Amino acid sequence: MDYILIKNQDDIRQKLSIIKQSKIIAIDTETTGLNPHADRIRLIQIAIEGYPVFILDCFSFLPEGIDLLKDILEDTNIKIFQNAKFDLQFFIALNIHPRPIFDTMLAGQLLRTSGGSSRVNLAALAKHYMDEEIAKEEQTSNWQGELNESQLLYAARDAEVLIRLRNVLVKQLYDNGLNTIARIEFLCVHAIAQMEYTGISLDMERWKKLIVQTEKEQENAQTILYEYAGKPLVQRSLFGEDIVLNHNFDSNQYILRLLHENGIETNATSKRVLSVYSDHPLIKALTSYRKATKALSSFLYPIPHMIYQKTNRLHPHYGQIGAWSGRMCCGGPNIQQIPRDLNFRACFMAPPGKKLIIADYSQIELRVAAKFSGDKRMIAAYKNGEDLHSLTASLVSDIPVDSVTKELRQAAKAVNFGLIFGMGAAGLQEYAQQSYGVEMTLEQATNFRSNFFKAYPGIAEWHRYIKKNKPVEERTLSGRKFIFDENSGMSGRYNTPVQGTAADIVKAALGTLVIKIRGTNIKIIAAVHDEILLESNEEETTSAATILKDAMELSGNAILMTVPCVVDVKISDSWAEK
Repeated sequence: MDYILIKNQDDIRQKLSIIKQSKIIAIDTETTGLNPHADRIRLIQIAIEGYPVFILDCFSFLPEGIDLLKDILEDTNIKIFQNAKFDLQFFIALNIHPRPIFDTMLAGQLLRTSGGSSRVNLAALAKHYMDEEIAKEEQTSNWQGELNESQLLYAARDAEVLIRLRNVLVKQLYDNGLNTIARIEFLCVHAIAQMEYTGISLDMERWKKLIVQTEKEQENAQTILYEYAGKPLVQRSLFGEDIVLNHNFDSNQYILRLLHENGIETNATSKRVLSVYSDHPLIKALTSYRKATKALSSFLYPIPHMIYQKTNRLHPHYGQIGAWSGRMCCGGPNIQQIPRDLNFRACFMAPPGKKLIIADYSQIELRVAAKFSGDKRMIAAYKNGEDLHSLTASLVSDIPVDSVTKELRQAAKAVNFGLIFGMGAAGLQEYAQQSYGVEMTLEQATNFRSNFFKAYPGIAEWHRYIKKNKPVEERTLSGRKFIFDENSGMSGRYNTPVQGTAADIVKAALGTLVIKIRGTNIKIIAAVHDEILLESNEEETTSAATILKDAMELSGNAILMTVPCVVDVKISDSWAEK
């Protein structure tokens, strides 16, 4: 493996014309650690087909060579990365924004359903697509001191292989009709890197008050539970804590026995099963206890420990293709799972002098389903700006739209979101109660279901076609590919392409946003399913709101075309104000 080690600007200037005239270059980095806020780039490897790999030793090349490096990495040629999100954050720390890019890892993930490798690290991809072994022993070596020949060869190989790997992956993407969704993912990765690097601010004083409030709710629920379970036996631990010996409200086996002792005959303790007893005081207390306990253990206690002291912000990690549908996943903390309770979201505040700009798509999955099914009534409603939930309430209840009450509209939400993905009457009954607090009898659910499919025959026909043909392959409107086996359930067949298309739309919007906010102080700080959060200086909020709304609607309309996308935007001090 040939390489040239570059330590100063004069060395790189001699190679500058080669780099800038190349339409495609591969970029890899070696860093002193994994945290872009605390660690540094040691090496930047630039590979070009037909030339030795240029290895920039950043310890000697920077900071003097920063402008030259920016000129190289922000040029118009395609940059190949493996897991670009990681490298991009280190470049953000240097105020360098490489684009356009090709990410071999993301390409590998998209190709999983086309006979691709199940693992998408560089070694696995090279083995699967080129039958080539890549040694990774030096990956965890010390990159802070003097570098040896083995380290430099390892660094050079990791960059060089990307050129050849991309050539194979490009053909695979085109052959499998994944080129459009690949472009969306490659643009989106810039936004993911920015969200992780920038993070989101948490008001710790509000959070501490919420902890106290939730602990009190847990305690009150326990008090009621003790009325059914009997007085607790308490023993003092060696650390001075009180330990309850005879009750365990976190044990399903114990709860099941407690329910039987109090006349509630059930074989399970899940929320779904217990929903039919929701009016019973014991069930109310148990539900309250579980809700408080979950909030404390999953969010309230652990999240403060995730604040990075250097930035005083949370920095969640996003899996860009985190689910089979194409949706993102999140962790450290999982912002996507933060309770919608306003008390929680009020804790996510804009710092002094800044504002949050929050936008979400209106009924995006229903709009996508309308596009997939071609249902004329549903599409016409969206084109005419009608409220689909009120329309559905009117149609399934056989009353005028202006007679629809708030309660009927809430029930129609459950009908729309439940039946669009093939729920039966019993499933709709449970879903309405659990998700929307709407009580309906099985007979009412059966009638609603029958009337719904009469009102929207295009949805009914779409369901019939999939049920009859059970296609092995389905795709989102952007071409993301799913493979189903004969045992796949019908709900997943209806839901996955719809949910995946909604994810594609959000990702397309994020990719567009990165371009539109370039040169401003506006930052993308979070994405939660169909919702995007920005943070900006107060003087830029109006501009930021316009940019966000335009980018989201433009991306949605480009994919849905015949079904208009609508985005609601709010400028606020906290996440709760949306």
